[in-house]
Amino acid sequence: MKNMKRKVATSMQARKASLIVQNTQMPRWFYAFVPFKIATGGSSQVIPLYAIHLGAGAGEVGLLNALSTLASTIGTIFWGKLSDKTLRRKVFILMGLLSTSVFLSLLAFAESFWDLLLINAVYSFFLASTVSIPIVLLFRNVRKTRWDEAVGKFNKIGGWAWVLGLLIGFMLVRLLSFKELFLLFAVVNIPGFVMALKTIREAPVYLHRNNIKPFVTQVVQKGRYLPNFIIHLPTKLKVSPKLSGFYLSSLFFWVSSGMYSTQLPVFLIKNGVTSQEVFGFAILNSSISAMLYQRVGTKLKSKNPALALTQGYFFRSLGILLLLLPFNVPYALLISAAGSYVLWGYSWSYISVSSTSLIGRMSSPKEQGSALATANLVNSAGFVLGSLAGGFVASQIDSFLNFAIASSLSLLAVVPIISLMGLSFVSPFSALPQIRRKN
Repeated sequence: MKNMKRKVATSMQARKASLIVQNTQMPRWFYAFVPFKIATGGSSQVIPLYAIHLGAGAGEVGLLNALSTLASTIGTIFWGKLSDKTLRRKVFILMGLLSTSVFLSLLAFAESFWDLLLINAVYSFFLASTVSIPIVLLFRNVRKTRWDEAVGKFNKIGGWAWVLGLLIGFMLVRLLSFKELFLLFAVVNIPGFVMALKTIREAPVYLHRNNIKPFVTQVVQKGRYLPNFIIHLPTKLKVSPKLSGFYLSSLFFWVSSGMYSTQLPVFLIKNGVTSQEVFGFAILNSSISAMLYQRVGTKLKSKNPALALTQGYFFRSLGILLLLLPFNVPYALLISAAGSYVLWGYSWSYISVSSTSLIGRMSSPKEQGSALATANLVNSAGFVLGSLAGGFVASQIDSFLNFAIASSLSLLAVVPIISLMGLSFVSPFSALPQIRRKN
């Protein structure tokens, strides 16, 4: 009898140790997102370039980006809520990964801009299932004490895979047509789907999104301005008085971003820059951001995030201003464009990290979830508005006026947060999420 008890105890200890080891390792399904990020990263530049190739002007490209962002926002909310309600994660992640190959293939057969516009909007809606759902699965596969590390790891993998996709596009855009690039990236994505199918395990546990603290390690895709993940779904506009200045500042910035980023490729191609050079600039931009995220996050531990946010706004405004310099000197446009992309990447690392940090430090643990959800809604609305406004101004008036307005709005974004610069932030966010089983 004693021997039996000893065997049972030994077996239980071995099983417990095995579970602990398994839970401390990073999930293997993280790497399923490498082919996916390569495909979406590379195709992110092909889509606007192909639109221009099909005859789209500034107004049409602005509409393309606005509709894509709107569809992504709706999809993020829809798939996130549906996943939370059904407590199923794997099927929606697989659907998002598979839809990437399907819709990239369909984009290759778009014969007109309007075909491209419609297919890309539906693609963005389905692609959004990969934004709000993987993070919930991550929280169930990794111990709470290692969530920050896991989020950083997941984003690092996705961020550099995105850069690799841009590098592939840079090397092949002169050799392959846009249609062939779409088909290539559709094929590249398939191993990610197969890997996810084999490695993802369901975790049918309900998670209170609003109780999850902010993470300053978020890496954001520059092409679509969609993050690798969104925890707090942008469903309600709930403005806290102490954050009203921050939200107004964010609105100015995101309208500026929509006017600037969506019109930049159109402006460059129109002035003789090649598609390969646009890919090269995008690599420069994304690489700088990816290298600086963690460094900026470390700095913010001892720095007022409002000051870092102001720094980001200032350098973004300066980067846009470079496009207003005269181009009567050889290679002047290429130098100005390279400087603009560099400052875009540099400023974005400060803006994205400090914005999340600022919300976390100015909100109580109970307010953080709704505050971030409101920020996501304001950001999306601002970018849609900026994309449409930028397309209108650039097509009906002048690209230089569009960039001048975008630069001014980025600088104007500093004004609503001036009052926050003198505040002393003592306690960074500390709330841990509450997880319960749904009855």
